[in-house]
Amino acid sequence: MSESAAVSTRKDLDMETPEEKKKGKPGRKKGSTKGKADPFREVRVGRPDALVPDEKTMKAVREYGMAGLSYERMAAFLGVSMTAFNNFRAKWPEVDQTIEQGRSAMDLTIAKTQIDVAVRKKNPQMLIWLGKNRLGQADKVETKNTGDINIHVDGEDAEM
Repeated sequence: MSESAAVSTRKDLDMETPEEKKKGKPGRKKGSTKGKADPFREVRVGRPDALVPDEKTMKAVREYGMAGLSYERMAAFLGVSMTAFNNFRAKWPEVDQTIEQGRSAMDLTIAKTQIDVAVRKKNPQMLIWLGKNRLGQADKVETKNTGDINIHVDGEDAEM
């Protein structure tokens, strides 16, 4: 075997020279592919989302909204970080709508129960509270002076 045949060139080994490395490979853009979809693959590149708005998760989120939980508590109960929960809310706007629906549903339940306790069970404290808050009623204590008022001023106490 000749010496020239035994020695391979960089091109034969598919190696790049420093100048070729600076230019980059043709057809490939420089930069990070982290979290970006690869156009040649059907699979998304990067870590999968911690939460997805499936039926089970959305049901839990609505219940947490009904319970009046803070976003921190919701994230804890779902087993994710606050950052992951905020990313979930940002990516899927229906999550915030579901939380608000849960809160509104509980507000309605409370209002119905208050009316029921006040009217059907004739609870006087609840009737007074509802009268003040819904009808604008107020407790007014009127005082009336029925006697004469005498004012006595000594000359020494009065300064002129």
